[in-house]
Amino acid sequence: MSKAVAVGYLMKVSASNVNASHTEGNVVVAKKVTLPDGGTIPYISGQAIRRMLRDRLEELGYVLSEPFAKVSGQEVTPPGRPWEFVDEDFFGYLDPSGGRRRTSPVRVSAAIGLFPFRGDRDLGTRSFGRFGQPMAAGGNMFETELYANLFKGAILVELDRIGVFEPLETGDSDERVLPEDERRRRLQALFEALNILWGGGRTARMLSDLSPKFIAYSRLKVKHPVFLEALVAHYEDNGYRLELEPLQNCLTKFADYREHTLFGLEPGIFGNEGEIREALAEYGEVLTVHEAIAKAKGDVAGLWKESSA
Repeated sequence: MSKAVAVGYLMKVSASNVNASHTEGNVVVAKKVTLPDGGTIPYISGQAIRRMLRDRLEELGYVLSEPFAKVSGQEVTPPGRPWEFVDEDFFGYLDPSGGRRRTSPVRVSAAIGLFPFRGDRDLGTRSFGRFGQPMAAGGNMFETELYANLFKGAILVELDRIGVFEPLETGDSDERVLPEDERRRRLQALFEALNILWGGGRTARMLSDLSPKFIAYSRLKVKHPVFLEALVAHYEDNGYRLELEPLQNCLTKFADYREHTLFGLEPGIFGNEGEIREALAEYGEVLTVHEAIAKAKGDVAGLWKESSA
């Protein structure tokens, strides 16, 4: 029986600061992590990715739990009704009283830039003359760190926990399980939310399309984020090139645990597109990203049926 779905993806950011860290003076600083050699690469936090997925799920017609939470000072008590709210099902919750808690069955990595941060900044200005003040009053200036980069991310979905709620999670005396068709519908909606992903900060002036430009999907007999460290790229001849050896090694390593694998590749993104298609065809279908996500949604359509037979 399938235990998990693992997804690895690459998304392209042309010029943005999707998820800022903090402000140093008048500079909005990008989130970055330091490499062993002292260099830095930008990243988008897992919390930010989860926020974007929540927002896209809401756009797809799901009601989120947040408007129904109770706020008292610094404490937020969630409704704790994951059978009603897909975000509580996917991303978990914690009742500060300690009575109910759910660990997220949808595990999300940070999105990590594959290329170093180069120190680029966007300059913004505000003239007080636009607000009825004399030009002599001047204005103010601010800067925002930004980057052009390719980001890798991963998602691991624990299939046996989607739509399944233990007494500790709900406060009920018995386990509660959603109907199979609702569990499948929710999982398919998660894939669609990834397909239309966008968001983050400064979207008014640094809008970014964060939908995947490459995706690897695998339904597994075990729970493991198989693609987390397998996506590597370099820049050559004015284009990105996906490095195939780490991905092929990963696919071979987990061959005994992979039940169904497929890939999505957007045309015109990678300079070695033909090589990618030829090499990965050995392991599964290679489609466009939206076709791959549609196939993934179809693949999970058969889940849980055997348990009710």
